[in-house]
Amino acid sequence: MKNYRQVHIIAKDRGFKYEPVPNTPEFHDEKGALEYWLYNQNKIKEANFYDDPIVIIRREVNNVLAKEL
Repeated sequence: MKNYRQVHIIAKDRGFKYEPVPNTPEFHDEKGALEYWLYNQNKIKEANFYDDPIVIIRREVNNVLAKEL
């Protein structure tokens, strides 16, 4: 059995990796992430001490069942 889903995450762009912004949920679509950003952008910018660019990334998560117990 294979399970697949896409999530959108608000993250800091650290160059070689993306670090999710703490205390932000995962979103099922980009629209939800943008709405959350509009309402909470001041709080997120204040917590961004190093002025990293803030981006929305789409992460694809695959789960494959190895063995049923």
